Amino acid sequence: MRWIGNLKHPNILPLVGYASNHVEKLLIYKYQSSGSLLNLLEEHIQGEKDFPWRLRLSIAGGIAKGLDFIYQNFGDQESIPHGNLKLSNILLDENNSPLISEYGLSRFQDPEKGCILPSRGYTAPEKSLTEKGDVFSFGVILLELLTGKTVEKTEIDLPKWVKAIIREEWTGEVFDKGVAKSAKQWAFPVLNIALKCVSHYPEDRPTMSEVLEKIEEVIYAQEDHSVSSGSSESHDHEDCCPLHTIISETWDTPASNY
Repeated sequence: MRWIGNLKHPNILPLVGYASNHVEKLLIYKYQSSGSLLNLLEEHIQGEKDFPWRLRLSIAGGIAKGLDFIYQNFGDQESIPHGNLKLSNILLDENNSPLISEYGLSRFQDPEKGCILPSRGYTAPEKSLTEKGDVFSFGVILLELLTGKTVEKTEIDLPKWVKAIIREEWTGEVFDKGVAKSAKQWAFPVLNIALKCVSHYPEDRPTMSEVLEKIEEVIYAQEDHSVSSGSSESHDHEDCCPLHTIISETWDTPASNY
């Protein structure tokens, strides 16, 4: 836990302290007044806050950076998966940058039990405490950002729902109205990434490093498009780009997997 406490990254909430006994196990963090990603998405759904596409994409990129850092910085040590990724465990700082919380709680787990705190809707089918398990959970978070649906409160099987919509060739209906209105062409490649992350079998899922690379390709492509066209986000929908012109080497298009 001391090693985790010394872990420094802009998208990982610093651990202040921890406590463990036979009754409870606690991780102690500095209070974040901006709340969680779950709070932000719920307030957007209720019409209380705007949640623009660029902020959603930025938050997704920040979470991916934090998770990639976890898996890239253990050196010869065995990596410590998060094991309980969900919207309420992604806190936001004063600039709405994401901070991954509860990292390290898996150190308190009995290795024989596999998955530390199975969260309905976020836990991979194999229920394993691994990088690929975290990738699945991250894929669900991406789907929440795209669809505007929250898994924790509705307990919807979001991957199943999205795949059903795609099978009916209603892919455009997947997106939250805020996404569909202003940035659908940029949301399609992110949907691609999310669907790959929530593949049923772990061997079919990408690594976090691969996920981060793909998300950054979308971010850079969108930035380049904005600079070259001189258009704002509110006009992005006028220049709808085919999926493969945005990312030429992206994974399969959503409908081709199902």
